Amino acid sequence: MKTGKIIIAATILLCTSLMAAEEYTPEQKQALGQKAVHEMMQKIFSESMRAKRAFLEAKSRENPLSNFATTAPRSEFVVNVDISEELAAGINSSTVYVSTDGQASWQSAPANPMGTAGYETTWSGTINANDGSSAHSYLSGLVDSEVLGENFGTIIVSGTPHNINGNWPPGSNLYAHMVDEPAGDAPSNQDITAVRGTYKGSTTVDSEGNPYTDVERFYMSLTLNGGCCDEGGLFGPWYIYGVGIMNPEAEAAVAYAIGYGDGGFGQLTPGLLKLTGDITNGELDGFDYITTNISYTTSGNDMQATALMSYLTNDPDWGTWPNSFNGFIVLGVTVEASLDGLDVEAEVLDTTDPGLMICATTNQDGNIALSLSYPEFDAESNTLSVTYSDGDGNLPWKKSVQLCDAGTDNCSSPMDMIPDSHTYKDGVTFSASTNAVGDGDYDAHFWFADDDIENYPAAQINLPITIGSGGSGCAMEGDLNLDSITNILDIVLLVNLVLTNAEADDCSDVNGDGVLNVLDIVLLVNIVLG
Repeated sequence: MKTGKIIIAATILLCTSLMAAEEYTPEQKQALGQKAVHEMMQKIFSESMRAKRAFLEAKSRENPLSNFATTAPRSEFVVNVDISEELAAGINSSTVYVSTDGQASWQSAPANPMGTAGYETTWSGTINANDGSSAHSYLSGLVDSEVLGENFGTIIVSGTPHNINGNWPPGSNLYAHMVDEPAGDAPSNQDITAVRGTYKGSTTVDSEGNPYTDVERFYMSLTLNGGCCDEGGLFGPWYIYGVGIMNPEAEAAVAYAIGYGDGGFGQLTPGLLKLTGDITNGELDGFDYITTNISYTTSGNDMQATALMSYLTNDPDWGTWPNSFNGFIVLGVTVEASLDGLDVEAEVLDTTDPGLMICATTNQDGNIALSLSYPEFDAESNTLSVTYSDGDGNLPWKKSVQLCDAGTDNCSSPMDMIPDSHTYKDGVTFSASTNAVGDGDYDAHFWFADDDIENYPAAQINLPITIGSGGSGCAMEGDLNLDSITNILDIVLLVNLVLTNAEADDCSDVNGDGVLNVLDIVLLVNIVLG
């Protein structure tokens, strides 16, 4: 009897719907469907413009993230990144993620500002990872949106894993969280709990020779508290599950949305849309499907969708790409639209704060040996320096110079050296002061490592130096003209000094007896001859 009642009720509902269908002409259905989609896109556009206004107000910020560098793959894996002072002022926490198993799993550790000489704006994190020959890594941070000129609270600024093989749909190990949203503020099937993202691309260089990730395809996932995705009824309500996408540095009042919906009298279909309107008040003027050539899935609790990045970057209103972030803003929205007579009403059921997705992941297989060159000692400033470069762009975790009494193993404690930049692939000059060291002759041992120490068991360069007036007083014995070479020019200078009865000094008095004479000339000739 109960089953019969259910069938009767369903039949009545169906008949009522069919009768209602006859009340709308095909033209009215099309108009209502278009209006339903317009109302849904209005909600996405207004939220997107709110985020865009915030980022444009802070667009004077230059190079917010730069010089992301790591050590070679090793058990104690170090990650460094330079963060602008403006962005750093709003960071509540930062985390580095590292995978040593081909991105099958990830380990994480907090990153904190170093604040030491040469690293004033550098944040660093160290992870005790599994030892191996390869590593992927990226950085994620929680940032107070006030530094962006808005009151969104805390937002995520994050890199992501790299979906190198274009897996579809990507596994959870290939996604990073762009937005985390509390549950329970919307009906479960439209209640967003997270927005995640990843990308597929390759490394290339821009017109100025700077490397960046050329994104081929982007992937977004909208996670719901309940199952995905309720399409709604024939005559409504209809639902759309969308991710708003914006270039934070494009000034045009344009947003984009990728998402899923099915209804609106056939007007609402999955795809990638372009939304245009007024940036100041968030009013939508219109929308167009850029393409319906997207892949999507609505299994489980996730609406996942992917499209070629070129659909966005080829649009003239997208803006300069790559931008200074090499990334874009994302936010999640679920919207309900329903009929109201011959009109349509729409309501945002859930919306998220924005997140900033950065398409950058470091990846290293093996290790190119580091290079040290141009060791120097400036006697006037008592400064030692050496040039460090690394074919992988790795940072050196060991960067020291040690002074030993000349020709002995009697050595002082190593001194940490300070870099003048962090462009390790191009070459960086490291320096250290010897002001705290007494006068005398020393051997300066430069010792750097970007890999495990057994791969760099000893100092790479040794440089004889003299500090103060002790010893020979010359960086190179017999180098009278201080050109770092002993040759015939030094002999000529010394002969002239002897013939003019000049007073001895540390460089000219080769035998150190306090007198300039033929003995010094003989000794210098022997030095030049070898």
